[in-house]
Amino acid sequence: MKSIHRYFLILAALFVTTATFGQSVHDLRLNEMMIKNVDNYADEYGRHVPWVEIFNTAYNTVNITGCYLTDDTTGLAAAGKKSGKIPAHWYRIPTDQKMYMPQRSYLIFYLDNSPLYGPFHTNFNPAESRTHYIALINANGKELLDLVVYPLEMRDTCRSFGYLQDGVRDAKAFKQGKREAGELAFLDDFTPASSNETGEKISKQDKLKRDDPYGIGMALISMAVVFTALIMIYIMLKIFNYVTRRATQKSKAQASATPAAAMTAKESKKEDDAVDGPTCAAIGVALHLHFNSMHDEESEVITINMPSKHYSPWAQKELTMKKNPRLR
Repeated sequence: MKSIHRYFLILAALFVTTATFGQSVHDLRLNEMMIKNVDNYADEYGRHVPWVEIFNTAYNTVNITGCYLTDDTTGLAAAGKKSGKIPAHWYRIPTDQKMYMPQRSYLIFYLDNSPLYGPFHTNFNPAESRTHYIALINANGKELLDLVVYPLEMRDTCRSFGYLQDGVRDAKAFKQGKREAGELAFLDDFTPASSNETGEKISKQDKLKRDDPYGIGMALISMAVVFTALIMIYIMLKIFNYVTRRATQKSKAQASATPAAAMTAKESKKEDDAVDGPTCAAIGVALHLHFNSMHDEESEVITINMPSKHYSPWAQKELTMKKNPRLR
């Protein structure tokens, strides 16, 4: 039974690990940004400064604490940690309750080079930078989560730049290093802390009807999900059957080994209790003397002595079993 519990714990750990890593900081996107902010979005101090919007594409809460925002990826945060220093233009997002981003939510960071103003104010300003991109780095300082290359004209134009659809990008182009490829463009409206899709939205039902008018795709997906679940159940049952059979065989082996061990112990005890040679000789001599030398010999004659003055009924003829024969 311990083996069964161990296997189930391993399976549970695998499922939990898969669920944990399935949606994490890798689902964060630099959704929208504005470099020249003249009279649009203002911070909590009423200042119009550059800002960037981060979007959580996952359907669970993601903690962004420890990640980095930068406009210069030439340094490595990991190398800086060893010496106790972080590269100049690397802003490490501090620990704060507001850094827990709910599902499909937005978070604004001000790129004003004023980190003393609060946890949402970075230590660099892209308007003064020699590069024209913003990058989001994982907490390990080595993994690039997202990078948006914006046009240089954004420094002279009061317009926002970002994804046409929230967090949607060309994944293939991103892996090939073509950062400007994908669905990034100037937005008609600036939408900080809200969705970039300001036009009329198509409902999921209408979109499904448009993309799959005959329902063939939905049927195939449903069948694939059902068969996949059945296959997983079959595999789990096979594993459970195998583990149970092994445990039963082990129990039977232990049960059969116990009587054999008891018999061996019993025989060993009998051997230990066996009488030695001198004792047997003494017992034999005692028996010989008892049956031969020490036994009385009987004559097999019974003698009855009766006193003469007492009457004896043994001589009465009427008490005999039959009459005496007569001689003719």
